[in-house]
Amino acid sequence: MKQLFNKKRGDEGFTLIEMMIVIAIIGILATIVIRSFAFLSTARDSKRISDIRTVQNYLELYYNANGSYPPDTSYDALAKDLQTSINVNVPMPANASFPYCYSISSTSTYNYILGTQLENPNALITSSTIPIGTACGSTLKCGQNNVYCVSPQ
Repeated sequence: MKQLFNKKRGDEGFTLIEMMIVIAIIGILATIVIRSFAFLSTARDSKRISDIRTVQNYLELYYNANGSYPPDTSYDALAKDLQTSINVNVPMPANASFPYCYSISSTSTYNYILGTQLENPNALITSSTIPIGTACGSTLKCGQNNVYCVSPQ
């Protein structure tokens, strides 16, 4: 028993095995954390797409009530118009770096484009029937740079 309490100088510290186990555990935890951050951008993109689809439904309600789409030139003006006209809460972008945009056709009040920039490239989502390069507001081009756009169906 006396030997357990009377260690010699230099016996303190960790063994090589203990150090390897600690490094392995830290590596596993770091991998888990990094992978969870990768899924956050996908979740934010899903939220943006959901918001755009919600506003698309609101635009159809507005069209049914008024016979045309709102003539607004910006998403903020569109949100205010939809709130006062059909009494809905329009989702706003959570990050100013990924704005939502709305553009009404210059030739007809029966056509619009609604879109947003996505963080992750996704060919299945960004390919759509809207021609590549069609203006969505003044900031985004549909079909390019991971832009998701919708228009009346």
